[in-house]
Amino acid sequence: IGGLSFWLALSRRIILPLERLAAYSISTAERQPAAEEVLSKLQALAERPDQMGHLVRNLRWMAQSIEQRLNELSTLLDTSKAVLSTLESQSVLERILEQAARLVGADTCAILALDPATQTFRIQASRGLSEVYISRLTIDPSEPNSPSMRAIRSRHPIQVSDTETDPTFRIFRPRARAEGYRAILAVPLLARHAPPSSLVVYYREPHEFTEREVELVWSFANQAAMAIENATLYARSDERLQEQTRRLEALIQSLSDGLILEDLAGNVLYCNRTLFDLAGLTPEQALGSLAADIRQRLIDSSSDPEQTRELIEAALEQPESKTAEWTMPRGRLQLTLRLQAFHVTDTHGERIGRGQLIQDVTHDREIERMKDSLIATVSHELRTPLAAIKGYATTLLAEDVRWDSSSQREFLRVISQETDRLSHLVSDLLDLSRLESGSLDIEPTACSLEDIIQRAIQQARPGPQVRLQVELPPNLPMLLLDPRKVESVIRNLVENALKYAAPEGPVTISVQREDGQLTVRVQDEGPGIPAEHAETVFQPFVRLDDLLSRDASGAGLGLSICRGFGRAHGGEIWIEDRDRGTCVAFTLPITELGSEDYA
Repeated sequence: IGGLSFWLALSRRIILPLERLAAYSISTAERQPAAEEVLSKLQALAERPDQMGHLVRNLRWMAQSIEQRLNELSTLLDTSKAVLSTLESQSVLERILEQAARLVGADTCAILALDPATQTFRIQASRGLSEVYISRLTIDPSEPNSPSMRAIRSRHPIQVSDTETDPTFRIFRPRARAEGYRAILAVPLLARHAPPSSLVVYYREPHEFTEREVELVWSFANQAAMAIENATLYARSDERLQEQTRRLEALIQSLSDGLILEDLAGNVLYCNRTLFDLAGLTPEQALGSLAADIRQRLIDSSSDPEQTRELIEAALEQPESKTAEWTMPRGRLQLTLRLQAFHVTDTHGERIGRGQLIQDVTHDREIERMKDSLIATVSHELRTPLAAIKGYATTLLAEDVRWDSSSQREFLRVISQETDRLSHLVSDLLDLSRLESGSLDIEPTACSLEDIIQRAIQQARPGPQVRLQVELPPNLPMLLLDPRKVESVIRNLVENALKYAAPEGPVTISVQREDGQLTVRVQDEGPGIPAEHAETVFQPFVRLDDLLSRDASGAGLGLSICRGFGRAHGGEIWIEDRDRGTCVAFTLPITELGSEDYA
């Protein structure tokens, strides 16, 4: 009976309570609420004065501590997730403050960071602070007593439990009283790639921060610093990406070729300025339209819309092998455009769109025309005088015929004239080459324009005789010119006037002083030059007889060389509108001459 009594007492006093403690510890570990019956019996056990009661009390305290710690860690995890969920800098700062206030139940909080412009610490984001306080708060990095500066320098949290009693906070008490806070916790935000900063938590009443509170805020600050660093790095990479995008866009916008980019549905994604100009669209009109509509505008403005449509459609169907080329009138000019289509693919080679590059190849075609004209013209201009020279030289050398001295002189005169013609052609080609390469040498010297005009008249072929009229104002100034180049310009203009004017029609050379320069005009009463060809005639190998359906010799270099010589002197040359005939005018600058210019 004694053993049974002992066993019953042991079971009731020790074993059953331990079983209840085991069940309670399991539910605590699994974070499951204990049954109400278990809790009431544990309460009864906790009131026992013996060791079992002490064990139950300790176990319940430990369970509460674990639950509190787990709640804190869960809250810390949630707040960290919230802070790290965005990369936009200002949003990151605002979420840090929101979660910090939630974590420690603070009335007010703020983030202070170094302002690179002023090299002082200012509030970058805040929660619960007045606008006056935010705008006025400026902290020098060397301030010894500022909690934020102390935290940043020591790299550890700094707390002020009561601003009214803490001696280190004495000089800051007026602003604390004005803003209405009595306790501060400043925690450094340690980020390598962001400006130095700190998280500051304010309390309206004195508050003694426990070690657990400081540790909790410190752990959160580390997560917040990581979020700030990520946001800073993202902002920098975004800035670099935007800068690269701006440079790329500026490069594409600066292209002389038009560019259209479209998606697979044919919607316009991008166009550059050249394309806007060619299609006659504004950026808003282009980006809100279909690529087919833009191509249709180009087709409608072409010289032959139907043929252009067929060429473009063929180029779009076979972008790897075909291009489309067509002409488009633009003012007095005729542009030649070429469309090259291409597919746009992603990094995996998947097609994501299509592009068209529209190039202005007018200059290229002009070069080809000039090359063809050079070959045809030079071969003709060389063959004709060479044939005459060869023919007359062979005749003179024939042994079976004796020519009288008059015939021999005539033959030699023709040979001399044709040799001069060849010499002029070679000279023109050399001058054109120097002008095109930019290697033309000007040798200015003080000279009289009247003398230059007279020499040009004497050398003009055929001789102008009485058809030429010269109108010069009195007291023409001496000019600083290359006399040979200016003489060549006047001679060319006079020869053209004599060549294309009526046989007995007058040719006039006049000089006028206008706007600090001399304007020389050579005018005839011939058929004139159509207005649409007023610029074309200054291009190399363009012959007036081709434009006027006249049969006249020449390589078509004269006016091109005249323009080059005139511009080399700082002047300009152009065709003036006249009711009858042609008037070519060019300017020469009037330069003040020093004594060394006459040497």
